[in-house]
Amino acid sequence: MTLLRAFLIATTGLIFSVSIYVIVTMGINWPVIYFGDLLELNWRSQFNTDLLISLSLLTIWIVWREGFTWKGFLFGFLNFFCGFMFSCPYLLFSTYKAKGNPNILLLGVNADS
Repeated sequence: MTLLRAFLIATTGLIFSVSIYVIVTMGINWPVIYFGDLLELNWRSQFNTDLLISLSLLTIWIVWREGFTWKGFLFGFLNFFCGFMFSCPYLLFSTYKAKGNPNILLLGVNADS
């Protein structure tokens, strides 16, 4: 669990640093760039499609893990639009909330069933 937490801390710092740099240098108009690249059908399209599928899968898991509550849907929304800027801190917090128990970490509110 210590290695996972260290990874999550490092990746959170990395994604925030890169995101802040890109926003400052290029602006925050990411949808135009993302969907433009997606529609060109090249390697960026492949990467963006893979990213979209990964974000969707992680979003569904987060909403399920939270028990399909309003909080789960809010977290899902944040995850889908913020990506790992949300999910890394979410997972880091969840490791502490689960007290290092991998079953609770993976299952969330479903661990009681």
